[in-house]
Amino acid sequence: MKTWAQTGLFASGLLMSLSASLCAMAADPVPLTQDEAVQLVKGKRLNTVNARFGNVSLDLREDGRLYGNNQGQSDSGQWKIQDGKLCLSWRRWEYEGCGTLQKRSTTVEHLYPNGSLHFSITVE
Repeated sequence: MKTWAQTGLFASGLLMSLSASLCAMAADPVPLTQDEAVQLVKGKRLNTVNARFGNVSLDLREDGRLYGNNQGQSDSGQWKIQDGKLCLSWRRWEYEGCGTLQKRSTTVEHLYPNGSLHFSITVE
């Protein structure tokens, strides 16, 4: 016969497992639609956290011009939204291509074309 302590530990473990599963489901990323992507970036100045370079400020002008600043280093280029993906082309910085924008809780992530994290933005 199981004791109350054994039954309680089982129930506690089950609840923790269920809670972890629910949190994982809530954190699953959801790709932005074309309209959501345009609304997020067009004509905006975004303070991003780049996976490789830390804080990077992006200025995405309404006409497609792009300006970036990272710890005194700056660059310019072009941006566009294509099939719901944010496409960036810099003059000197390494990124060129189209990456998915996906929302995860209060964060929007921009991915490299290979699917790895490029940068994230905190949104409300």
